[in-house]
Amino acid sequence: SLAEAFFLGLGGDATGPPDYFLPNNNDKDAVNAKFNGADWYFYQCNLSTTAINTLSQSWNRSTACLQNTLSTLQNDPLEKLECPEDLRYQERSVVYPTHLSTSEWNETFFMFVFDIRTSSKFEAFLNTTQTLFICFLLGFGAMTFSRDANALVLTPIERMITKLNRIRNNPLEAMAIGDEEHHKEQVNANRKNRNAIKTAGDHDLKSLIAKRAKEGNMHMKMRNWWRKISHLFRKRGSRQAPEPMETVVLEKTIIKIGSLLALGLGEAGAEVIGQNMKGGDNTALNAMIPGRRVEAIFGFCDIRSFTDATEVLQDQVMVFVNRIAGVVHSCVNDFFGSPNKNVGDAFLLVWRLSGHPASKQERLADPKLVKRLPNYRVRLGFGLHSGWAIEGAIGSEFKIDASYLSPNVNMAARLEAVTKQYGCLILLSESLHKLMSEEVAYKCRLIDHVKMVGTKQPFKLYTLDLDDLALEVYKGLGAPMQTSKAAQYRIRMERQRRKNERWADHFQMHHLFEEDLDVQVMRAKYTIEFQCKFNMAYLNYEAGEWQVAQDRLEATRFLLATEDGPSAALLKYMKQYDYEAPHNWPGHRILSER
Repeated sequence: SLAEAFFLGLGGDATGPPDYFLPNNNDKDAVNAKFNGADWYFYQCNLSTTAINTLSQSWNRSTACLQNTLSTLQNDPLEKLECPEDLRYQERSVVYPTHLSTSEWNETFFMFVFDIRTSSKFEAFLNTTQTLFICFLLGFGAMTFSRDANALVLTPIERMITKLNRIRNNPLEAMAIGDEEHHKEQVNANRKNRNAIKTAGDHDLKSLIAKRAKEGNMHMKMRNWWRKISHLFRKRGSRQAPEPMETVVLEKTIIKIGSLLALGLGEAGAEVIGQNMKGGDNTALNAMIPGRRVEAIFGFCDIRSFTDATEVLQDQVMVFVNRIAGVVHSCVNDFFGSPNKNVGDAFLLVWRLSGHPASKQERLADPKLVKRLPNYRVRLGFGLHSGWAIEGAIGSEFKIDASYLSPNVNMAARLEAVTKQYGCLILLSESLHKLMSEEVAYKCRLIDHVKMVGTKQPFKLYTLDLDDLALEVYKGLGAPMQTSKAAQYRIRMERQRRKNERWADHFQMHHLFEEDLDVQVMRAKYTIEFQCKFNMAYLNYEAGEWQVAQDRLEATRFLLATEDGPSAALLKYMKQYDYEAPHNWPGHRILSER
């Protein structure tokens, strides 16, 4: 309305400054009558008193601008506006006749300039609010989308990359990753079951109370009816388990493939797996990676009388071998070793020394002999030797085996083969004996000084006296027990705990001789008297005094409850020469494997 007009002016070519905007008449009604027009069809509005007083004043008394064609109607000194140009374009609105003829355009007509700052501010407020609302919607949508993308895509991919990096750095860790993931699944499943049982119990109790207290209430009846229907649909829908996400399936597949690779290739194939996984620039597989030299302890374990067992067990022989392998592999793993190869009735076992300080190498050499043999009447022979070997892949692009090649590996197998000649379960080479701590080395018995065919230097043979027949056999062990994944995880965690405890610097391996009850039972019959007499007999044998050695070995041969194998073996060899040492006896003999 004109009450909001800030400026009033004249337009047209005949415009001239009038004395007054309106006739100098203070009659408000007369002014409004002229302003509206008595015969007009459209009633506009009445002018305000301020507008009438301003328009009634003299032109010269008003503040004029634009060559005296506009005069202000604003009396507020705080505004400080002299012309409409002081307002921004969007803060003013100019009103004047537009549909005029040429003659009318040349006549004088009024122009009105309205101050629309109030509406402009409100419109700006609305625009700002709209912009903020749109930003909020976009931000909320982006956050929602980002959350779903992180939960369903990015986070699983990051987990997969993390697991791949762990497998790439240490391929043998794949099995541990699988155990960890399965344990998490079991924990989550148990938690959900407990929550479901608790929720179901609370729901039943509340339903019973509501039914008895408000049985006549129609609202409660309808709500209970709706709950039953909802529970029915939920129950039907829960019968079909939702399919896992593709990223979850891919993550589990990666873990399983890594576990199978680690299980199939073992520690010797870790380098092959790691090198191929690190080569991310192409998809070509290079299994024939050059081998590397390592220092290790090699053990060869053989099942005695395996041919007879195969004929008796027939199709159950695989179960028989796998049970023995489970015991042997578990014992080796408990003491930081790793199974390398399963060859029918024999197992190649490896304790890598490379990369470990001397104190840890001594720890690796100590404990593997001091463990319970299988608790059923199966006889095993062990040959143990230490030395260098080439670790790597053996085979071609069609089939590879990750193993070790060296004369030292063959020596372990040859030592196992001659355990039958000496009538003992375990034979150790002199190189391994030197790696042991003094306390454990003292427990071993020196039984011969030999030079095997194909070797350059003679070496001494040792055995660890263990009578496995003294152990009690557990009855009633039928088919192998199928342990659950949860039980396997607990067993592995307990095994890892024991390994960490034994790997600590303060742990003394020789304490197992005094603390392990099975070891004490197996060593009970090997008295100090027997050991002293045999040591004296061996010194006579090595010195060439075979007559004296014969008498003392005859004494030690049956000093125990059963025949002593090493005593019988030395007597058998001396008997070939009629108990007379050969001329220029070097103190050692050539040992045949037959």
